[in-house]
Amino acid sequence: MPLPIDDPRIRLLKTAFVIYDHEDLDKADQFLNDFGLTEVERSEDGSQIFYKGYGPDPFVYLARKASTSSFGGAAYSVESRTELGKAAKIENASPISELKAPGGGEIVTLTDPAGFHVHLVYGVRQREPGELKLEKLTVNFEDEKPRRGKFQRFKPGPAPVFKWGHYGVTYPDGGYDMMYDWYTKHLALAPSDIVYLGEKPITVFFHIDRGEEYTDHHAFFFKRTKPDEKPHVAHAAFEVHDFDVQQLGHDYLTSKDYKLCWGVGRHVLGSQVFDYWFDTSGFIVEHYADGDLVNNASEVSHEQAGPQALSVWGPPVPPVF
Repeated sequence: MPLPIDDPRIRLLKTAFVIYDHEDLDKADQFLNDFGLTEVERSEDGSQIFYKGYGPDPFVYLARKASTSSFGGAAYSVESRTELGKAAKIENASPISELKAPGGGEIVTLTDPAGFHVHLVYGVRQREPGELKLEKLTVNFEDEKPRRGKFQRFKPGPAPVFKWGHYGVTYPDGGYDMMYDWYTKHLALAPSDIVYLGEKPITVFFHIDRGEEYTDHHAFFFKRTKPDEKPHVAHAAFEVHDFDVQQLGHDYLTSKDYKLCWGVGRHVLGSQVFDYWFDTSGFIVEHYADGDLVNNASEVSHEQAGPQALSVWGPPVPPVF
């Protein structure tokens, strides 16, 4: 069943795009191309660059030139213009305005208790699919081998990004309830996993709540900052076709001498195969593949914090995590 008509939360459809400000936009541009994104539009003065994946979204990443590198927020597509009207009534929300970006549409911007922007968009024109079609591999197992007389051959290069899939932010010590209440009151997000330190919850992974409709295991998460840190974006994650494409992208980024953060490995919560990198501004971005899907019948897991909750296999967990 879909969400009830009288659900007061903003009804979300899917993730849309992220915004980052970069002090050195030229270096960021080179990294983002090597990361597997494709430029779709650039402002006349060169201060804004929109990037797309090969999925239907007209763009998934907006890079802006700025005096200081910072996170500009993340956007969700909403179900109807009525949802934008509801959002505009939330405290500190912007009015509905034109989304001046590829695909057009309209936008409302909210600000969460930690100061992060949450953008809600409607009426964005989607692109026609079929620009890039990647082969779904036929896999031979020990007891079933359907691939006969055919060979697995791969082309080195960047891992093409399909879509932007999820992101996370941090919150100051003592702000867990404040963040949880704000996100679950205003947005149709529901917990998939809750992570505890002892008896105290510190991290939540949220999926977009579409009732019985399955959605990605998480579109958003928040976690506590370290004592000496200010709230900041944790990372943004971009879906790629499969593990082989992901590993080829890992090797390509390695060959370009970019800074590896963590990967390649397999997560516990969400099951994704992950590969995290630092971009040229120091932000963490992720390639992921093979993630879980959940709905309102999926059991919420409760996990203790620690390396055992982060990966099934892969390199040791780095300090940044």
